[in-house]
Amino acid sequence: EALLNMGATDADVDVKKFGRDIEQVMMDMARVQPNVAAVGMSDGSVQGVMSFDEDEVTNMLLKIVSVTEDNGLKLPREFGLLVKQSLYFDRYLKILAPGLDIGSDT
Repeated sequence: EALLNMGATDADVDVKKFGRDIEQVMMDMARVQPNVAAVGMSDGSVQGVMSFDEDEVTNMLLKIVSVTEDNGLKLPREFGLLVKQSLYFDRYLKILAPGLDIGSDT
């Protein structure tokens, strides 16, 4: 209801439906599991590496945008630009450097 009180929408919003939609997104987010691995280094030390499936992260962003649009909420313009840029960046990485792991490559 805080978003509604702040004027983030100009349409009537079904608060219960919006709450259910947000709850579903949060449950989906909780199911996203990181990939964790221990990597032995040349000096004998062990380094932990954690990464997420990029497609899952992209899908979560799209679900968040979809929920807001379906419920008549307006996200700040900057959020939309951020989502677009992250999707473009993800696409370019897959094309230009398909083997690059941005979480562990330096």
